[in-house]
Amino acid sequence: MGFLLAKILFLLALAAACGALFGYWWFRRHYEDVTLEYARSRDDWASWRRGFEARLAARPEVDLQPLREQLAAVDEAVRSIDVPIPERVDLASVHARLDEIETRIGDIRLPAPSDLGPTEQRLTAIEHALLPVQTRLDELESAVRAFRVAPSQTVDLGPVLERLGTLQSRLENPPAPKAAVRAGSRNLLTHPGHGKPDDLTQIKGVPKVLVRRLHRVGVFYFWQIAEWSAEDVRYVDRKLAAYKGRIERDAWVSQANELAATPSAAPRPTEH
Repeated sequence: MGFLLAKILFLLALAAACGALFGYWWFRRHYEDVTLEYARSRDDWASWRRGFEARLAARPEVDLQPLREQLAAVDEAVRSIDVPIPERVDLASVHARLDEIETRIGDIRLPAPSDLGPTEQRLTAIEHALLPVQTRLDELESAVRAFRVAPSQTVDLGPVLERLGTLQSRLENPPAPKAAVRAGSRNLLTHPGHGKPDDLTQIKGVPKVLVRRLHRVGVFYFWQIAEWSAEDVRYVDRKLAAYKGRIERDAWVSQANELAATPSAAPRPTEH
């Protein structure tokens, strides 16, 4: 057992010695590389620092005097601002008024709720008193509903309705007043009182614009023109202004004689 323990200790010592030798060999091999790398890094740092200091020294000096002057002007302007100090407001009167209002509100005494018992009893008594009346009203309503009226005899309202229709027709279409003859003429009318005026444009040479002038003169029907004498023609011709001479040139009288006999023409009155 002791021999085995001694053997283990020997092996451990041998391993430690081998490790120390290996470490010494590795350190000696790499020491030069580490030393050179450190020296190169130190030289680079020194070179960069010298260059930075040289650039910093070569940089022109910044003139901060304008900035200082501007800051001084701003400071002076700020100091020259006169901020009014607000006067102290005396709120004693407001507080006193609020205290007074609070005191008055505290002094308000709400009235105690009144006793509505008697009123309710009175209303109940009235309701009981009206109960027979309501019962009587219900009985009367039932009696009225049960009442039957004998059917009346049928009345023929036909004649009455016919008479009313006739009156309504007369009111809607009143008879036109009898046309009067204009003064100084034989058959020129004041208005078309013998039915709807004829279409005078059927006479050749009578345009619509001339129809309006003929109406103003008093000519509305074919039978009027058909009755004209030579004197009537001259009388109307003088009133046609720019259309003067057309009556004889276009033979209105003969055309009117033919048109007055057509079914669409207004009938010739028996007397006018």
